[in-house]
Amino acid sequence: MDIKRWNYKVEILKNEHICLNFYKIVICAKEIAKAARAGQFCMLSVENAYLKRPLSIYDTDKQTVSFLYKVVGRGTGYLSKLKKGDSINITGPLGSCYPLEPGKNKIPFLVAGGTGIASIHFLAKQLNKKGLLFYGAKNKNELLCVSELKKLGFDLFFATEDGSCGFKGFVTDLFDKNIKDNSIVYVCGPNIMANKIIKTVNKLNIEGYVSLEEKMACGIGVCQGCAINVGNTKKLVCKDGPVFEMSLL
Repeated sequence: MDIKRWNYKVEILKNEHICLNFYKIVICAKEIAKAARAGQFCMLSVENAYLKRPLSIYDTDKQTVSFLYKVVGRGTGYLSKLKKGDSINITGPLGSCYPLEPGKNKIPFLVAGGTGIASIHFLAKQLNKKGLLFYGAKNKNELLCVSELKKLGFDLFFATEDGSCGFKGFVTDLFDKNIKDNSIVYVCGPNIMANKIIKTVNKLNIEGYVSLEEKMACGIGVCQGCAINVGNTKKLVCKDGPVFEMSLL
């Protein structure tokens, strides 16, 4: 099913530094805010950068859309310098979304790594039932928006590689210690993390969905730059995904 998308210039309402090289940007985009579903993303056009930047939707309200991002290069570096009142071009909402109605006896297990918490946060707000949320990072300083996560009504489990918050180790190990047969799993984070979760879920024959992270140029399936193998076919992460059923991978 094709989902309507918009492409226009919007006003930045907030672009705040969260910690280290992580930022949260809030833009005024009423139509996108109303149409967006958990798992979808938008393409932001950054001046002086050839390619647009794909960002998962972190949150919406009636008028605004919020995103989290990490400064890793020239494009996101420029994005971090934009101020309230500046304008930016945006295209969205794009891509597929998570199923939002787990079965009656299913317990939602949400797993996020790094800025993958953006997609998972939006999912937690839209799911029709509460469950468990696992969030991993290198250290406590890279656990983003924790105060907002605590408002979601989920049981929270943190994992840090240095043990500075919660479980010491990888979030995949923490997930393995808690997974249940009646779980329905949702994942977004670095591919190495996601792949470990996918292997566990498929081995246990549990229902699961993953939002894949891939470099994108157009975001609408034209450039074919985000093609991946799904079974014996090619799929585009931007158009066919980013959310895929784990059993297909």
